[in-house]
Amino acid sequence: MWSFTFHWVQDFSIRKQSGKFSELILGVHAAAVTPKWCKIRGSDVICHKYKCIFVEVPKTGSTSVRAILGKAWRPHLNLWQIKNQVENYWTHYGGRKNRILEVLYLALPKERRMQIGHRQFATYFKFGFVRNPWDRVVSLYERTEALQLKDRMPFDEFVGWIQYSSSTCVHSSPHRYQLDWFVDPNGNVLADFIGKFERLDEDWAFVAQKLGIMANLPHRRANPRTRHYTEYYTARTRDIIANKFKVDIERFGYEFAG
Repeated sequence: MWSFTFHWVQDFSIRKQSGKFSELILGVHAAAVTPKWCKIRGSDVICHKYKCIFVEVPKTGSTSVRAILGKAWRPHLNLWQIKNQVENYWTHYGGRKNRILEVLYLALPKERRMQIGHRQFATYFKFGFVRNPWDRVVSLYERTEALQLKDRMPFDEFVGWIQYSSSTCVHSSPHRYQLDWFVDPNGNVLADFIGKFERLDEDWAFVAQKLGIMANLPHRRANPRTRHYTEYYTARTRDIIANKFKVDIERFGYEFAG
C-alpha cells in the first residue's frame, strides 16, 4: 500500500504541475480505501461501499440501520448539511492513506471539489425514515439511552417541554420537523427515499434491494411498551403534538389512531 502511496504522491506532483491533478483525484476518489465503518466526519452515515447516504432521524430505527451500514461519526445532521460536506471535503476516512489523500484533495480548487462532490451526492442513494409524531414523542419520553426524562417528569409535563423546544433529540439541532432532515433551505426534498418506521422491515427490504445488501434489519435497542402510545395522551396533549408537528402529520399522512 505504501508503495502505491509513494508513487501516487510522485504522480501528484507531476500532474499538479501539468494541470491534470483533478483527473488523478477522480480516479483515486473512486478507489480510495473504505474502512469497516462507512462514515463521514461530522455527519451522518455516508457509505462508499454501498454508495448511499443514510439520514439518521432520532427514534426511527437508526440504530438498527447503523448496525449494517456503520456508525456515524457525529449523528443527526440533515441532508443539506451532508451535501455541503460532500461538496467541500474528502469523505473517505480511516487509515493513514486516506489522511494523505485528504490533504491532497483539499489542494484542489474549491470549484473543482464542488463539482466532484456534487456528482457524488447526486449518484449516491439518499434515504432515511420517519415516524408517527405522537408515537415518536412517547419513544423519546421512554428512551433508555442518553437523556432520560421519564423518571424526572410526568408525560404531560414532557409534552409541554416538547411544545416549546426547538429540538426533539439530545443533540442540539435546528430540526423542528422530521421533514427538516430531508430538505434544502427552500424546502426541496433531497432524499431519494423516505421510509416509515411503522413498516421498517418492508421499507428496509426496498432499500437493501436497491443497494444490493443481503441482510435483514436487526432490531437494536428494542424497547417494548406495555401501553399503546395513544394511552399516554389526553385530549390537550394530543392537540399539542398535532399542532407542533403539523407539517410531518400532513406530509407523511399520519393520524392519531389506536
